Formats: sequence, structure tokens, C-alpha cells
Amino acid sequence: MPLGFSFRETMRGAYYWTDAPVDEHPLEFTLHVSTSSIRRFFRDRTWNLQGTLTADALATQRPLTGTLLFRLPDEHRLAYRFSFVADDGRKLEFRGQKDWTPLAPIASMTVLPASLYSEQGLELARATVHFALRNDLAGFLGSFRLAY
Repeated sequence: MPLGFSFRETMRGAYYWTDAPVDEHPLEFTLHVSTSSIRRFFRDRTWNLQGTLTADALATQRPLTGTLLFRLPDEHRLAYRFSFVADDGRKLEFRGQKDWTPLAPIASMTVLPASLYSEQGLELARATVHFALRNDLAGFLGSFRLAY
């Protein structure tokens, strides 16, 4: 039986529609990040994402699914990609990437710039979300679990 692992991550911030860049709206999501096989994870370096997203004027506790690509060792990045259905029924995709830099190691791993895309691939909004080290680190570290 394969051995896997999981953890939880919450990020909060704001987004704005590309046609109204001065009107920011709060955005928050909680991710359950998992792999059912550590061996497969080390082969493809991909985690599965499930969770919920709340974004003012867009989505209220909407389920999300996607992937998190772990490319830190060779490309110095973490790529987040997940989809959800907005309150109005539109299917949207969130795409963001953390780019690690030794000049700002903590900020580069706690700030996630991203965009929201329509089903047709049109960029509709931009977002910046943060992992709050002070408030969320203990819960994040305590969420790591092995799965058999």
C-alpha cells in the first residue's frame, strides 16, 4: 500500500477585476494539499488540491480542485492552479506562482500573485494573497499528516 501525505494551507488577500483595477475585493482560500503516494510525488512533484474559496462579489465557500506543482529544487517555483464555480455559475480558474528568491526568501514563499481566468482562458481578474506566518504557521505545521 503506498504511503502519502497531506497538509492544509490558508491564504488571504484581495483581487480586482481587470476592467476595474482600483476596486479591490477580499479573497480567501483554504487548501487541503495531498498526494496518495510519496513515490509518485517525487516522480512528478505534483500535489492534489481540494478546498474552498470565498471572494467578495464572486464566490461564497465554493469548492475548488486543482494541482500544486512543486518545482522549488530545480526551477525555484511553486505553481498553483485550481478551478471553482462562481456564485453566478461561471467556471473560473485560479493560476498563481510563488517564485523563490534568496533576496527575499520569506516574502517569496508567503506571497502568491495570481490571476483568475474564464473557461475560455481570458484573464478576468488579478489577485495577491498571503500566507500569514504569524497567525497560520502553527496550524500549517500541525496539519502535516502521513496517509496509508
